[in-house]
Amino acid sequence: MPGAIDFETIYVDVLPTIWSPVQRELTPEEHAQELEEQATASLLWASPVPEQILRILLDEAAMERAFEPPAGFDPELQGDWNENLLTFTFKRRVRLVREERTSEKLVLEYKLDDAGYWLFEITEDTVTIGRI
Repeated sequence: MPGAIDFETIYVDVLPTIWSPVQRELTPEEHAQELEEQATASLLWASPVPEQILRILLDEAAMERAFEPPAGFDPELQGDWNENLLTFTFKRRVRLVREERTSEKLVLEYKLDDAGYWLFEITEDTVTIGRI
């Protein structure tokens, strides 16, 4: 049904979000421009949609260079860490701490470092977000 939220297929997981820009040789000028134009948007795009929403609502999209795999990085699912690639992660981690799926709704609970816990309740008609 158009206009209904398909909560049963919303992707969420516990893996930290990472992003690496274009995987080819760039001049220093191209490199700086590429990072400036794509970094934040690409890192957000790599995140699960509920995390994107929470980060945008709370203005928590600041990022930093990741020289080592972040806590929770899973090479089995995310591939081997390559320290030669320029990789970014969010400065403040948003961690999925609870996921409940039923035939009526999806409930997600996120922990944002020192900004507390946030709850999503998603049905085919509504999305409710609140601090708990």
